[in-house]
Amino acid sequence: MNSPLEIRPFRPHDETQVVLLVRELQDYESQYFDRMLPSDDIGSWYVSRCWRQAKESGGELIVAELDGRIVGYATLFTRRSSEAAIDEVLYTHAYIGDLIVSKSVRRLGVGAALLAECEKLARAAGEKWLRITTLAANLEAVHVYRRFGFTDQFIDMEKPLT
Repeated sequence: MNSPLEIRPFRPHDETQVVLLVRELQDYESQYFDRMLPSDDIGSWYVSRCWRQAKESGGELIVAELDGRIVGYATLFTRRSSEAAIDEVLYTHAYIGDLIVSKSVRRLGVGAALLAECEKLARAAGEKWLRITTLAANLEAVHVYRRFGFTDQFIDMEKPLT
């Protein structure tokens, strides 16, 4: 690393590099979940939608820049309403929608830096809870998130019917 890692808001000129990261994530997660769009189907429309939805929620799309290259990104949504059951009170929380670190820089603290910035932004938005979702079979991500202090809240289970 020649320059320090910078975590900052997404800028429109980052789009091409972020699309490549989304495609990398699609390819990676496809090994665990057979219903992912093919990575080639992901384009600027996806990044634009994530950025817009994050901003509309009061959140942010942030990027990790290292040596002039975008090596990771995360989307943070705030003011997400709970889908409370009839025996629960309504509340809001912050939610990390996407988080990807390029394979070339994993284990250098990029993911932890993105998570820390998401937490900082969620706190600044007045949220009391921060959530993230990953595929159960993606044990690498599960371990990272647990090391960062996330614990299991709900477990969604699925049974194939075919």
